Amino acid sequence: MKEKDSIQLLMEETGCDRSEAEFALSVSDNNLEKAITAIGFLLKFITAFKIKLIFPQENIYGLIHIAVNMKTGEILRFSEVFSHNPAIYEISAQADWFSFEKAIFSARLDAGAMENYTQSIEENFKNYTGKAIKGIPTVTAEEIKKIAESFFQPTQIKAEIVSEELNLTQYKKLPDYLSKQNEISFTGYELGFIKLDAEILEDLNGKPVRKIAEGDTVLSLITDERDIAHYLAHLIGGRKDGVMIPLPAAVKKITSKNNDFEIHLNYTPSVTGLAKIKGDAFLKVLETKNRTWWKKIMPW
Repeated sequence: MKEKDSIQLLMEETGCDRSEAEFALSVSDNNLEKAITAIGFLLKFITAFKIKLIFPQENIYGLIHIAVNMKTGEILRFSEVFSHNPAIYEISAQADWFSFEKAIFSARLDAGAMENYTQSIEENFKNYTGKAIKGIPTVTAEEIKKIAESFFQPTQIKAEIVSEELNLTQYKKLPDYLSKQNEISFTGYELGFIKLDAEILEDLNGKPVRKIAEGDTVLSLITDERDIAHYLAHLIGGRKDGVMIPLPAAVKKITSKNNDFEIHLNYTPSVTGLAKIKGDAFLKVLETKNRTWWKKIMPW
């Protein structure tokens, strides 16, 4: 591949600019796969803002997490919770971004959580923040604080904000914090740390479920309704703009009982999916076990 083509492809794949692409190729001996990996480790253009709010007069406490692409001003993650329970304010903003965001989704399930209020302002606050960020040359914790104060006017708030810079690899990696084991299915097969209800998209011209093999890559949809499922789906690319979207998943295990099949899907080392399929179904298969699709575009 010509160097010019490699630079263009690297820019498209990682979102870096030309000078960054040229630098990554130079330190990788013009090896495109190594350059993509290098970009992931070298470039820190994502900032996670961990926000703690108090509405003193209303006795309301809030946690907000916003991850911003500092080069484009795009909001990559946005989550929040508001509660009457002061205990959530004890969560440290010094925690890493993943732990902080995970704490937000846990707090949404706790007693005192203001579910209706949280849901009613979440999208408005996200849109308001997104527009405000676009007009700021440099997004800082102080600027985020001003945006929050402006949005909630005339209500007075007290805010603590901690920012955390991330490179692409840190952002895309799902930390292995999920240690609680789930229940075992009727097959007796251990599903892993976190099990999500899922379905595999069917295709009349697809592969019969009886011929699906471990290692095949299928097109799946996370159907689990729990908050933690929405959170994890958002992390691994299965949820966009509040809606679940199809995503590829490798078949980890297949078991059957009578005419019913259980197909266990691998999303991350700590997150699995479980789809229950009838024996006469034809499934959407993206790749067979002899050819792994993601290794071609994500060498790291």
